[in-house]
Amino acid sequence: MKWKNIDAGPRYYYITGTCTEWLPLLNNGDARNAVSEEIDSAVKECAGAPVAFVLMPNPVHLLVYLPSAEMLHAFNRRWRGRSARRIIDLAKASNAVKLLEILARHANGKAQYAAWKEQVRALAIWREEKLLAVVNYIHANPVRRGLVDHPGDWPHSSWRFYEFGEAVEMMVSQPNL
Repeated sequence: MKWKNIDAGPRYYYITGTCTEWLPLLNNGDARNAVSEEIDSAVKECAGAPVAFVLMPNPVHLLVYLPSAEMLHAFNRRWRGRSARRIIDLAKASNAVKLLEILARHANGKAQYAAWKEQVRALAIWREEKLLAVVNYIHANPVRRGLVDHPGDWPHSSWRFYEFGEAVEMMVSQPNL
């Protein structure tokens, strides 16, 4: 299937964001927390709801519900832009010169640095069986990447919310599933 950014009205969207050059920027707990907080903030600002997520060392996979056609672009612009600024600020604060040089090579427009690959990938989910398949796909990502043996072993996902009803980052209330 060829990826397309689809903006077709109120829908569930499977969204993938990848760090520049597949750098493991999200191994850093502060960076990972920044991304989580900015996704959570953008979901609220767009009157959406998180459904499932996994934050891995370099990609982020999300399933979110957005109530209007205009919200997909706004949501992605908000979480990616603000989390990128926070990641860059962390790199500057820790004097990560080599990292900043890499991020600067990928900057365009008025930006000095680029923490995320340029285009976010978003796919509208139309059918319930596909929705459930995407939730399972998201949760299985750390296993496929060889990071853990079981989805429940990866702490930065919504898996434990679904399996045990535990509060996890970005999912403090019941999702719109």
